[in-house]
Amino acid sequence: MNKSQHIALILAGGEGTRAAQSIPKQYVQIEGIPILAYTIRAFDRHPLIDDVFVVCRDEWADLVRRTATELAFKKFRGTIAAGDTSHASIRNGVQALATLNASSSALPTTPLSDPIVLVHDGVRPLVSSAIIADAIAVCQRHGNAIAAQQGEEAYMTGDAVKATSMIPREELWGAQTPHTFHLSTLVQVFDEAQARGINDSQSLYTLMAELGHWPLYKSRGERVNLKITHPEDIWLFSRLVSVL
Repeated sequence: MNKSQHIALILAGGEGTRAAQSIPKQYVQIEGIPILAYTIRAFDRHPLIDDVFVVCRDEWADLVRRTATELAFKKFRGTIAAGDTSHASIRNGVQALATLNASSSALPTTPLSDPIVLVHDGVRPLVSSAIIADAIAVCQRHGNAIAAQQGEEAYMTGDAVKATSMIPREELWGAQTPHTFHLSTLVQVFDEAQARGINDSQSLYTLMAELGHWPLYKSRGERVNLKITHPEDIWLFSRLVSVL
């Protein structure tokens, strides 16, 4: 049986204005390297990952490539130009991978008919080996995988002032990344989205939901797989890095 090809597609094209930094949060340095580098390293070190690509804006591409060289990442293959929105960035990444996979010599690993792609936020640097492995396993078993963490709080519904009802936490799962699909599925999904005029989905998960592509299968998520969004998240990550 041929070994599956597993590609990490890391999204690093956002501006991250809520983080209140002078540069996009994924490039903020912690312990001397950008936050994004921790994310790349998690996939680069994983034995099941074959290739790593980063979707980023052109003005940051040199920094990404230079960092990958300086840190001797062995599976980093290059950057892909980000779009103006998250939806466009994912689409650009999928289209680039489809083009590369169609060439017999474009990817260092042997191109297969339908590699598995793990789409991951560049600002989730604490993604664990177990999360990556389970995403691949669930996708192999069911055709897709969305990393998810079950809710642990009591959830209220209502307006900004008062609660009028509740949702049992057992019914709620927080969607994280990676979002994992076969490449052929991603190509078909973005073709369908274009045909239906859907062009501003927040993530692959929300795009699949908008298109009605159910069921989506949950893979392992973890509380520590946090998405760095606000200034306090950067502070928390820096403290975690100092003790890990």
